[in-house]
Amino acid sequence: MGLKNRFSRYSIRWRDSNRFSFHYNEGRPMRVSIRGGKTIRYLAIAFQIVVAFGGSWMNIAAAEEKTVQTEGSSALSREDAVRQALRAAVESGVGVFLQSQTEIENFALQKDKVFSRSEGYVTRYQLLKEEKAGGVITVTVSATVSLDRIKDDLVAMKILLESMEHPKLMVLLEEIGGVGVGMEIAAAALSEQLLAKGFELVDAEQMKQVRASAEGRHALGGDAAAAKSLGQKFDAQYVIVGKASTQEAGEAYPGSGMRSVQASLQLRVIQTQTGLVLGSVVKSGAGAHISPQAAATAALQKTAVKACDEYLVNAITSSFQNFLNNGSPVKLQIAGIGTFSDYKRITGQIEGMERVVSSKKEGWSKGGGLVLVDLRFRGTSQELAELLDGLRLDQRTLEVVDVAPERIDCRIH
Repeated sequence: MGLKNRFSRYSIRWRDSNRFSFHYNEGRPMRVSIRGGKTIRYLAIAFQIVVAFGGSWMNIAAAEEKTVQTEGSSALSREDAVRQALRAAVESGVGVFLQSQTEIENFALQKDKVFSRSEGYVTRYQLLKEEKAGGVITVTVSATVSLDRIKDDLVAMKILLESMEHPKLMVLLEEIGGVGVGMEIAAAALSEQLLAKGFELVDAEQMKQVRASAEGRHALGGDAAAAKSLGQKFDAQYVIVGKASTQEAGEAYPGSGMRSVQASLQLRVIQTQTGLVLGSVVKSGAGAHISPQAAATAALQKTAVKACDEYLVNAITSSFQNFLNNGSPVKLQIAGIGTFSDYKRITGQIEGMERVVSSKKEGWSKGGGLVLVDLRFRGTSQELAELLDGLRLDQRTLEVVDVAPERIDCRIH
């Protein structure tokens, strides 16, 4: 009976002596064409037997999913409680993916793809239980999470960050009042979100010293030049500067004892190479808990998620994409140029390269033999370094000795 049941899911329909169609689950056919007369019938029969006893291999083409039960709580609404439960389900799915997937190297995705909203990964869910106590709604859901969608977005971010040469970010936040001031909750929450996306960050301990410095205070006060300087000191390509505040809003629900806290994040993004302010954003969120401190933490975490998903990732990646299209700034330093004629030839050769948009020479002296050139290059510094290394100038060769996201050091010998 097992064999009959298995065969009922698959069928073969002969098209002619050399071709047959293989049908699965009464669905779309997979046509196979093999020349060889009788051989085709034997191969087809063998094929059907293999499928009957090992049909599970057909699931390879099916979507990879995971179903989990999770809880979500909210003092705001039932819908918000469900959203929290779905986010927990997605986090569980992401954890499974990161632990089990190893085939990252084989992919072909668009570089401008970024993380989707967490709800986009849930293909379906069922509300199993709903409770309300003390003004807080708690729900239990059974959610099916698409690991394929998670994989696509995680891989897309991996591709994008590799293209950007893994930019380092500096998070410089000031807490300006409210619940939990001095606990650095906002900086920790925002850093957690950025790290989860795959960005590298300046160490949190170093940031404590930066906030206490005069330059840090200037940057927090709105001085973009100070933020640019700090970013360059710590090899950070982008500096996120802002202010975080929280404010108690009374009881979340009368008589519940739950405290409601509103949080706000005001952020600006400075591109370190140019000192340009890419933009600014204000995001807010709310949290509820018996402990005002815990409510503030929840509110700031929600706000950090919004700021990251709805603004920061897009601002940073769009900035990078603009550099790829219009040229990103690279400071080129070349040592060992002993004559003015060599200086003219090598700089002229570099300026004439196809992907060099513009250049500005800072001069040359025979004593030092050093040339500094500010370039705009359509691509990354790594790609430019590969073009420069081994470049011939008469009997001499250009050698790259150091590469950074915004700088290349060379020597000619």
